Amino acid sequence: MNKICFETIKVEDKSLLHVEYHQKRVDWTRRNLYGFKDRLDLNSLHVKIENGALRVDYDEVIREVTYRAVPEREFKKFRVVNSDISYDFKYANRDELNTLKQEGFDDVIIARNGFLKDTTIANIALKLENQWFTPLEPLLLGTTRARLIKSGFLKTRELMVEDLKNMQNFAIMNSLLDFKICENVRIDF
Repeated sequence: MNKICFETIKVEDKSLLHVEYHQKRVDWTRRNLYGFKDRLDLNSLHVKIENGALRVDYDEVIREVTYRAVPEREFKKFRVVNSDISYDFKYANRDELNTLKQEGFDDVIIARNGFLKDTTIANIALKLENQWFTPLEPLLLGTTRARLIKSGFLKTRELMVEDLKNMQNFAIMNSLLDFKICENVRIDF
């Protein structure tokens, strides 16, 4: 295998949070990217920390398991960048995504042909007309995004760059942040 993928799973009280969503993505990735139908059972991993993040690098097998603390971060300044980047699978090599980052901003909001996608580290959501929406076609099918869509909290629809001007609120989400509303956010175009 030449492309390693990874999952980052939040650990609380020595338990993997929402592991079933990570398992679905690992199974989907291994089937669609590598052609494997067997299962790498994430529930069989031994958690060695009380709280934090567990990272699993894998392809045909689990290559590495690492642990780290989950740092607190503020997300107040974003810049919209246009890019044709493709990130259908959660690749361990994030060099292409990292080139999009902008000095002086907490992250970028990636747009393609006027359609909003994600940030470099998270799926996005906009509150419009008192409902939270996430892009119909994000860069990556995130696990927190999938869970919140299934619960009915989030709806999907095509979101345009212009929608950022009409939003009531902005949020980012991933397995470590969960659903984080960005208070007093500034978005540069």
